[in-house]
Amino acid sequence: MPGEPPLSCRAVRLRETLFPEAPQGERRAPRWELGGVLAAFLVLGTALALMRLGFSASVNTLWAEDGPVYLQGALTQGFFHDVFAPYAGYLVVGPRLVAEVATLVPLDQAAAAITVLSAFLAAVSALAVWVGCGGHVHNPYLRLGLAAATLLSVTAGQETVLSAAYLPWYMLFGTFWLLFWRPRTLGGGAAGGLFLLGTGLSTPGVWFFMPVALLRAATAREARDWTLLGPYFLGALVQIPVMLAQQQGDSLWTSHIWTAYLQRVLVGGLLGEKLAGNLWVDLGWTLLIVALVLLVVGFAWRLWTGPAGARWFGVIGVLTSLVMFVFSTYSREVGEYIYLRSGIEGAPSGRYVMVPALIFLSVVVVLVDYAVRGREGWLKEYLPVGVTMAMIALAIITSYDVREPESRGRPYWDEALKAAATKCVKEDEETAGIPISPEPWGVQLPCEQVASYAETTRTPAAQR
Repeated sequence: MPGEPPLSCRAVRLRETLFPEAPQGERRAPRWELGGVLAAFLVLGTALALMRLGFSASVNTLWAEDGPVYLQGALTQGFFHDVFAPYAGYLVVGPRLVAEVATLVPLDQAAAAITVLSAFLAAVSALAVWVGCGGHVHNPYLRLGLAAATLLSVTAGQETVLSAAYLPWYMLFGTFWLLFWRPRTLGGGAAGGLFLLGTGLSTPGVWFFMPVALLRAATAREARDWTLLGPYFLGALVQIPVMLAQQQGDSLWTSHIWTAYLQRVLVGGLLGEKLAGNLWVDLGWTLLIVALVLLVVGFAWRLWTGPAGARWFGVIGVLTSLVMFVFSTYSREVGEYIYLRSGIEGAPSGRYVMVPALIFLSVVVVLVDYAVRGREGWLKEYLPVGVTMAMIALAIITSYDVREPESRGRPYWDEALKAAATKCVKEDEETAGIPISPEPWGVQLPCEQVASYAETTRTPAAQR
């Protein structure tokens, strides 16, 4: 475009290799049709995410920080004070905004509002992956598989699904892919930039993608590129003074981190944690060694023979996955128990596994996509795509149900609220303690805020 500075030949090559534009379809669908498809995708995605816990548990339970940190903060503090209050050492604007929206409904429906919004935004993150991966993944089935793997993450576990607290992990993977996206319009770039800003203001994890962002910035040429990148850098930079002002937790190194990466990112991320966990029980280290050898040989062959785009993305993806997992588990002291000693029951700290596993899966999908481009026939095109889709489908199906163990099934929010309000009124207390999952998490609210949900009214004596 006129007035834009030209890029060097090296920058042009990097732009076309690492940040290619998605192929233009032969026919542009009408906007109303695209809007209908988009709405259907988000509605279906939200429903599929909700059903992972079963309907009753998904719309009537609160999990961990969603209660005492986010909902309680939204109900007892001013809007701006709450939304921009740090937690765990950094800003968490996204989860706090979800809780703020939940205060707009009756209190007994707050749990449903938080989980439905969390499921919806997870579906939005999957949509961001679909859009962002278009330049590197041309095959629509592989793109759909990667989007589905995002929404229904096979490594997320019970703790991570339908939780505002852990929503930023879904957004992180959407951010990873949007940094590779070249929007065709200024409006598209602005929408993507808003998503990146929201992620950056919700988790410092965006810093793991800084090398990709800097490479992208070196090749940026048009205004729509900066409407995408500018918000990313803003969100990432804002977290720095917040983190410096907050006390950070201790770090703990353990060699189990390497084993956990093989168990849960490489094998669990490709086969699903439940299937991978059962295979680990039966085969032990034989499973990990065989999987590692096959993956190393396959990657080496594809990186050696594949085009430059596959090589660049493969190297960046594997390094990002490894560094993100190792640093996250080390800095948060979870290396000792993220390792699976026996089976998959309870698979702890799934949030630290989720994004590294999805990035590793992305490398596999991208290498397969590059391998089948321009090829025709059952053996050269359909078989590799079919095998990859079957692997993703198997992982999703076997890991879809996260209702067990039932620590997330009780107590139901409306029942706990009613019981706490009744006790509050009968005993003339000042504060109501409302238990949530898992024990001993709970929400503390002024009695006057919950009294209308009590089963009985105050007695005359209590009123005196």
